[in-house]
Amino acid sequence: MPNLSPRDAVKVYQVSRATLTKALSDGKISAEKTDAGHWQIDPAELRRIYQPRAPQKAVSRARPGQRTGPDAADMAARLARAEAALDAERAKVELLQHNLDDLRRMLPPPDAKPRRWWPW
Repeated sequence: MPNLSPRDAVKVYQVSRATLTKALSDGKISAEKTDAGHWQIDPAELRRIYQPRAPQKAVSRARPGQRTGPDAADMAARLARAEAALDAERAKVELLQHNLDDLRRMLPPPDAKPRRWWPW
């Protein structure tokens, strides 16, 4: 395995960058500096002191329609109920909007002269 930079070592082993830098400066870990002044650490040196990180669990990128597992059928049923409820609410809103339009047609226009209650 090729030598690691401090950044790569932090990703692979359970150590923070500050701890690794301190170990390098104290001489706990032997490493080489390149001509550009960057550290190159032998992985065997890191394994001697630090434990490797546990592999991370892969994140599923499945779409909702591609779900698998025991709750997939439950989610599909809940989605169907929610879509039915949404359609019912849209029908109610359409009916209320129609009734509101009818009421607006019955009212006098807003610029009409107000009716007087007292004849004198």
